[in-house]
Amino acid sequence: MGVSQEGYDVSDRTITDADRNPQTVPAPIDPMAYYFQDVLLLSKKDAVRLYLIRHGQSESNQARVEGRLSSYDPPLTKIGEEQAERVGARMAAYGVDAIYASPLQRAYNTAAPIARRTGLEIRVIGDLQEINEPDRDGSIDPNANRETADHHAIKARFEAEPTWDNLPGGETSAHFRERIARAIEQIVEECPGKRVAIACHGGVIQTYVGMVLGLEKNDFPFYAFNASITSVRAWGDRRALWRLNDLAHLEGVQMT
Repeated sequence: MGVSQEGYDVSDRTITDADRNPQTVPAPIDPMAYYFQDVLLLSKKDAVRLYLIRHGQSESNQARVEGRLSSYDPPLTKIGEEQAERVGARMAAYGVDAIYASPLQRAYNTAAPIARRTGLEIRVIGDLQEINEPDRDGSIDPNANRETADHHAIKARFEAEPTWDNLPGGETSAHFRERIARAIEQIVEECPGKRVAIACHGGVIQTYVGMVLGLEKNDFPFYAFNASITSVRAWGDRRALWRLNDLAHLEGVQMT
């Protein structure tokens, strides 16, 4: 569901109420669209279209591939810069109305090509940062009183229940989810009916998708590729996942 071709969105169609159209009794012409339109926010003109974009490949992403230690706020690699340019072209083609980003440079610089192509300002929200910050206000290390040297035990625990609580360092899952929700609710409130690009991080997107899907014990329901687009539609307190890990704009570019 979602955009069937550039410039055309299924939510721009009006689905006729079957009860008011005798020719389609007892069922509408398109029952799938008719019955699902409110559940999946197909026809809510003031719904917010959130495009959650993972940053392009960073120097730390490459360091992990090469077995090197990563840094806290790394820049994009050359590949990451090209991935960001592809995202910029894709978002400009959609005609986004607002751009938000994490303050970390790998996310902000992924949003920069979108801003350059659209003329929009990038609005920074601190709560969109990744989880690798154990010293953030209100955060605690959920594993502070557990073993830290036995990585096999940590890995087994994480595989049984893949949440941030079962990883060493960082924030608790509850704290991370709370601040992500706060950031995205701010965006939804500020942008009724708009298309919004949000350049952030894999952990942010993975965990938010888990929240949208109602997964309480899984903060990692999928792997978010660098420069991927995950689309969520928001209206009132309802959220609908429209697109997951879209990589169509990266054809011909290394995917990481």
